[in-house]
Parts: sequence; structure tokens; C-alpha cells
Amino acid sequence: MSEHLKHLKKLSTIRSGKNIKFLTPAVYSGGWCPMRVACNIVEDIEGVSYLMVGMPECATHSRGMNSLPEGPNGELRWLYVLDANEVIFGCRNGVIEALKEMDAAGAKAILMIATCVTDLIGEDFEGIISEVQPKMNARLSYVTLGQFKNFGSGIGTWKVAEALGEFMLPREKKEKVANLLFLEPWRTKGSPLELPLIIDALERRGVTVRKIAAGATLEDYMDAPDAALNLVTTSYTQPLAAKMQDRFGTPYSPLHNAFTVEDIDKVYKEIEDILGISLEGEFDGWRKKAVELEERAKKELGGKTFVMITEVDMPVALTKYLVGFGMKPLLINVDDIHNEDIGFAKEMKAEGIDPPACRIMYIEKDLEIVRELQPDIVFGYVDKPVTDIKLAEEMGDFFGITGYERTVGILSRIFTVLETGKMGERLDIYGPAPL
Repeated sequence: MSEHLKHLKKLSTIRSGKNIKFLTPAVYSGGWCPMRVACNIVEDIEGVSYLMVGMPECATHSRGMNSLPEGPNGELRWLYVLDANEVIFGCRNGVIEALKEMDAAGAKAILMIATCVTDLIGEDFEGIISEVQPKMNARLSYVTLGQFKNFGSGIGTWKVAEALGEFMLPREKKEKVANLLFLEPWRTKGSPLELPLIIDALERRGVTVRKIAAGATLEDYMDAPDAALNLVTTSYTQPLAAKMQDRFGTPYSPLHNAFTVEDIDKVYKEIEDILGISLEGEFDGWRKKAVELEERAKKELGGKTFVMITEVDMPVALTKYLVGFGMKPLLINVDDIHNEDIGFAKEMKAEGIDPPACRIMYIEKDLEIVRELQPDIVFGYVDKPVTDIKLAEEMGDFFGITGYERTVGILSRIFTVLETGKMGERLDIYGPAPL
């Protein structure tokens, strides 16, 4: 093992984000504050207001992203700045008064976003909600996002998704309704939402697909428990799906982790059974191409080494998929660890695969170590052109995309990069299906 990797933990030993070490000391933190992600997500949901509770620098950072104190439909985006006394003795009384003011101003639902200092002093937001919720019209929820124990956009996204789930209410089940659970941490407002092809296929079969995603409304969240099924397209919303299963009995289909043709077949069959539909013939072209590429991968990818750097969706699940072809991970960048990742790591270790895991922050510096490892291929984003490594960049193309089309896209990209050293065409899932 390289001297530069000896301080890192093996993937199988990591149980939470706290155990993930940085690859190098070249670290910066500002752009990785989960509070920023929480604000971005809530500002995209019609009818949901927020109260961000923190220090002056938190308020400045928040207003730097969005200077408007109100949303397009009257949503409130209020900032509660702690004074010196509250930093020591807590902000309970002040926050309660702020919530009452927001309720009086017409807020329908309020997410309290707690930042570092409130996390450090242990402010009891759950107790605050228990005290004031019976006296208010607005529905309340909260999320604690102290950066010292919630590092990066990923953990902020799934915790916000869970917190927004508290706005859901019991509803009578509808046989032909499914929820698409899909939140992006860094979504560009107004950009089109790229969805897996199965969504269109379901809608053409009379299934109503409610998108719990960018552009959703408070009513969408409140009504979500009436669905017969949740479709999970990203690990960020898997915890919300698990909570909905526990609270409302809503089953979920883990589309996000189905990479192999076999696994995709299985999850599609489960969707058919739950919704009472048939997908027969819908994806024949994509499935045939995916099978061809997997057969080729079994013959050509064995022994090839790889590194995963930044902006790779579900790096642990993807690593497990590639290991199935005999590829060998030398190093993977992991921002956070989910329960399902722990299971994947355990399965890989049983097969003798246990790569070091890290957080990569300053890519220009960290690439020096990646080059020393001499991988056959590198997955992830680099902010400047490189010619001395074979890079499968823009892996974010596949974020939220699932099914045979994602498998075709990923394997096609791998073969193109290994053969030419360049990524080739970006994935266009809306083009014609393979014949």
C-alpha cells in the first residue's frame, strides 16, 4: 500500500461518516456546509418555509445563496441569529417566538434548520416542537446539521429528506399511485428533471407517479402515504423510504442499487406485482444491450484497477458491481456511509476486496496520489483537463438514472475510456432505445 494511504481506514471498518478520513491535508469546508444544501432543497418545495438557526456567518452564507426572505408563493425564509447569551444558555424562547411569528404570517409548514452552535450546545428542537405544535396551524419539523458531524452535501440531503417526511399524513392507499423519491443536493433551479425510463413506462400504463423531487409541493409530501409503492432512485432518499415503510406500510423498490441485469429484472418484477401491471416488451432493446455489455465485461474487465474520486453517485454500490467483473478498487472517495453500504462492504470483504476509503477535497492536490496508484481507469470529476490518466468523468450524468439504460451507459463509458482514453458521448437516455 502507498505510504499516502496508510492513515485511511478500510471500507469494511467504516460505520459512519465520522470514520472517513481525508486523503490529504488539503481541505476546505465552506462549500460543503450541509445547511446550504438544506436551504436549496426547501426553497424548491412550494408551501414549505424554513427557519435557519445559527450564527451570523451562517446567516451571511444563507443570504449569499438567496437574498429573498420570501419564496414565490409566500414561503418564509427566515434566519434566526443567536446572540452571545443564547450561545451559552440556549435559544429556546427566542426560537419559539420566531415560530409563532411565522405561523401568524401564514406559513403552512416550517422546517427548522439547526447549525453548528445549536448542535454543540444541544438545543432541544424536538422539545420545542412538542411544546408549540399543538398551538400552531403550521406543521413543524427540524433537522440538525452541525457540520462538525455532518460533513458534505450527501448527509445533509438524506437528513433533510427524512425531516420533510414528518409533514406526511396517513392516507388511504391507492392501487395505481407510486411516489418517485428523488432529491438532488446541488440542483440547478429551473433545469429539467432527468428521470429513468421506467417512469414514463409506468405513466403510460395508467400509474400516477408523484414526484417527491425538485418542484414538489407541501401537498405532495402530505399525500405521499397514499401511494402503493415508493420508487427509490438515489441513496439520499432510501432512509425516507425506510421510514415511510415503518410509519405507513408503504413498500419501496430499491432501483438505485440495481446495477446487474439480474437485479434490474428482479426489481422490475416486484414493481409489476405491486402495481398490477406488465412491463413485458418495454425495455427489450436496452436489456439486450445491457446483457451484451455485461458478457463483454466478464471477458475484458477482470484485473483492471480503478479509483473513484468525486461526484460518483453511490460509489460503494457501484464498486460492488464492478468487482463482480473482477475489477479491483485501489481507492474510493466516500462522502457518507449508509446502512446498505455497510452490507455491500461486508460482502466484498468476504470475497477479499476491501479498499481504503477517503474524502477527496482539493482534487488538484489529491490527484497526485491517485497518479501514484497508476489505476487503469479513474471515475469522477476533475475541474481541469488531464491527459495522463484515463478518466471516466461526469459520472453525475447517471444521478437519478436507473435500470438497463444506466447499466448500458456506465459500461459503454468504461470501454470507451479504456480504449481511447476519452469519455466519449454523454448518456442520452431520451434517444432511441438500442435495437
